[in-house]
Amino acid sequence: MSTLLEGLRLSLTELRDQGMRIPDINPVSALADMLSDKLYSEQLDIEDIDRLLDELADNAWQGQASALADKAQLAQHGPSLTAEIVRRLAKRPLGQSLYRAVFTAHPVFALRKEASDALVSDAHRCADGSAVSLAGPGYQPRLQVTLAEEHDEAMQALRFARTTIRSLNDSLLSHLAETDQTGWREALPCQLGVSSWVGYDLDGRADITWLDTLTLRLKEKIYALADYIRQIEQIDNAGLSDICARFEHEYQACQADISRFEALDDHAEGFAEVFDAFTHREGKLTDSAAIAAELHEIARKTDGNSTARSIMVLAADIATHGFGMGEVHLRINAVQLRNAMRSIDGRSLTQSDGSASSRLLMERLAKRIKTEAEWQINFGTVDAEVTTARRQLMLAAQFIKHIDSSQPIRLLIAECERPITYLSALYLAHKLGLSDHLDISPLFETSFGLEHGASMMAQLFEFDVVTDYIRRRRRVAIQTGFSDAGRFMGQLAANLAIERLQIKMLDLCADTFGSDAELLIFNTHGESLGRGGAGPNISDRQAFILTPFVRARAQECGVRLYHQSSFQGGDGYRLFGSQRLADASLCQLVLSETGGAQPDWQNDPFYAQHDFSLDLFLSLKNWHETLFSSDAYGLTLDVFGANLLPKTGSRPAKRVVQAGSERADPSKMRAIPHNAILQQLGYLAVVISGIGSAATIDADRFSDIYARSPRLKQLIAHVKSAKSRGSLNTMLAYARLMDNGFWIGRAYHGNQDRNQRSFRVLASHLGASPHAMAIRQTVWRLRNDLIDLYRLFNLLDEGSVRTTGADRLELDILHALRLTIITDSLLTVAKVPRFAESNRYSNRDLITAALRLDFDLVCEIIEVEFPLSRHKSELSLAEPEHYADAETAGYDRTRQQLLEPLYAHRNRLRLITQMISAHYGAHG
Repeated sequence: MSTLLEGLRLSLTELRDQGMRIPDINPVSALADMLSDKLYSEQLDIEDIDRLLDELADNAWQGQASALADKAQLAQHGPSLTAEIVRRLAKRPLGQSLYRAVFTAHPVFALRKEASDALVSDAHRCADGSAVSLAGPGYQPRLQVTLAEEHDEAMQALRFARTTIRSLNDSLLSHLAETDQTGWREALPCQLGVSSWVGYDLDGRADITWLDTLTLRLKEKIYALADYIRQIEQIDNAGLSDICARFEHEYQACQADISRFEALDDHAEGFAEVFDAFTHREGKLTDSAAIAAELHEIARKTDGNSTARSIMVLAADIATHGFGMGEVHLRINAVQLRNAMRSIDGRSLTQSDGSASSRLLMERLAKRIKTEAEWQINFGTVDAEVTTARRQLMLAAQFIKHIDSSQPIRLLIAECERPITYLSALYLAHKLGLSDHLDISPLFETSFGLEHGASMMAQLFEFDVVTDYIRRRRRVAIQTGFSDAGRFMGQLAANLAIERLQIKMLDLCADTFGSDAELLIFNTHGESLGRGGAGPNISDRQAFILTPFVRARAQECGVRLYHQSSFQGGDGYRLFGSQRLADASLCQLVLSETGGAQPDWQNDPFYAQHDFSLDLFLSLKNWHETLFSSDAYGLTLDVFGANLLPKTGSRPAKRVVQAGSERADPSKMRAIPHNAILQQLGYLAVVISGIGSAATIDADRFSDIYARSPRLKQLIAHVKSAKSRGSLNTMLAYARLMDNGFWIGRAYHGNQDRNQRSFRVLASHLGASPHAMAIRQTVWRLRNDLIDLYRLFNLLDEGSVRTTGADRLELDILHALRLTIITDSLLTVAKVPRFAESNRYSNRDLITAALRLDFDLVCEIIEVEFPLSRHKSELSLAEPEHYADAETAGYDRTRQQLLEPLYAHRNRLRLITQMISAHYGAHG
């Protein structure tokens, strides 16, 4: 540890001690002021700051690599664990789906690809007991992320996961061959699989064209074919040569199709020729199930067990994933579906709010599903269609017809709150000939959706067109959104609401279908604490999103659960970032999904005492809804906008606004930037807050139930983990930047004479700003709740959750460094000479942008208003001059004094943002 870092740690510890005795002392602010004074007096220089940031980055990197290894239980993975997993899988029907990992394109690609790969390699070293250190790009932010880059990273994770699945299937068949010499070849192992919506998610975005999606789907087909060819080439069986030849022919033909697609110019010239060549190509392979069955038959007749096993592994891979890299998830939202239905009978089917008229519309629509003929479409139809939902479902129909007719497609409907939305999707699926291939999956994430989701499905089950469809598919599919639900009601309340919905759905499915249909629950959640990916390891994570109580309830009511969960963006993909990590992660997932009954969960008094659990849930929910609806909270989130955040994905931070979809802030903001801003401001209110206040309703009863409740202990552990990173002092420290009194105070005390004018300029600019008071009001609300949380932890005998000793020192130092750099940047901007106000900018615009931390705009304004001098003319004129060589010429020196430090500070701020995210294990 460097002398500087050691000194800052000691200073921060002392300031914390003083702050406990003198309430007006904010340790984070005081440390930032101390650093600013040292920079001003040249006791520190900027090179010292850079070296300190390097040291802090190295420490954060080591912690993040170790946490990644621990989450996958990398050090514990080995042959004995694999053998246990095989024994568990062998007890289940081989052809029955158990679990799928879904790789989504949520924008959390904060680290550069090479840095993410390096972190994966260092996780291996940590698991092996070796030391690691930061090298390469590390926490240097990603300046842009394209859809193609997201797709490439998803494909890498899918490949590693599928290799693991094949390996487990091979071990499973080997085990079965030893225990059942005659019957082991009769069933293909299709229990595990992978899925993806990367390139297929159009919820709230309009920047992905249908041709983009089609091209990605066809690329995934050739990736799969290449892998199948490679597998066949490793199997010594002449009977596979014909299948291999068909695969190779299809591979070449699909490559030619893609080349023609990519050469199309705005879908105009050559469109008909390109798509006629694709749709009418002879010998096209589209029936993956038939190929899998053909391979299975060859395996049955093969003499050697080893060869037969290899063929069955290949056949199972094709039966599970078809001609693609994973099950395709199309994702749209309810508004897009509503818009797609507006012209069906000349009226908007979803406009009525009355239940009676809604029922009438549903009955009318159900009758049309029974009586109307299907539409015939082609790619010209797709290209001409303007509504997103219809176009996506048309694409799904074309996927089935021209790419793979055997693999089902999931239709995820975000913000689905009305039964007619589901029925509308079923109508369109029927009209497009898709209903036997499409699993319609409403996403429940809003407060209304989670509360009424089961009753919505119950209304749908009253229509025989729905129940007939479900019985044909043998599946009821739903999706729950932990991350988005958290921004409506807080993360703990969201977790409780989702669990309640899961239980209600189990009871509903048992009553309606019995054993005729499984319940597929797709749980979506992020890696960070604020977005549902709780727990230090995968087992904790899976128990948080689908609790052991829910799993036991499924067994009791005789409904088969089929679980899927998400791995989002670069953060989630790292758990599958190498073959070794994929092996460990998937084995932990299987262990979680095959765990037996847990008596402590089944006898948990939290579930038996319904009035207590309901009161706790309602109190938590109401607390957060009140917080989120306050103007002060909205202003707190908006204080710096998204300017503290790096570019982490190809989709915008705000949803594409469509008619009828507007929401009041802050819920209009996506969940990822919402949580990321809370991270960067230092306090995950969506996790930590509310439970202290809710528990005080009956603290003694809470304590009594807690002692015997694994569910309550799980929730409190989640809060404790978030609180270990949380600092309301940090949030208050950022509030000072918006407080004109802070800047006046700095000028008044006269410690930095050369900055006095800048202090006063900033104070004058902030005279009417509401942000400082808004943050303070938010902090007082959160701090008042925190008093109850401290009392609760004392009552539970769980120790103090106050920050003491060495807790969170380096995270607080990072915040103090950021405040120091922001302060120095603002003082630099305040020194910019007044410029003639052009039609574009004024000095006030400049300072406004700086206080929003929009230093890209700040530098742009300076470049516009202080242009570089023109180069000396190369003309040889007789009249002499030496003006061009003078130091006073042009604005060059002004630019140098302003832009160079501002650009350097901007890069430091980006680096610190990444490092703060590292302490949470994920962005957002």
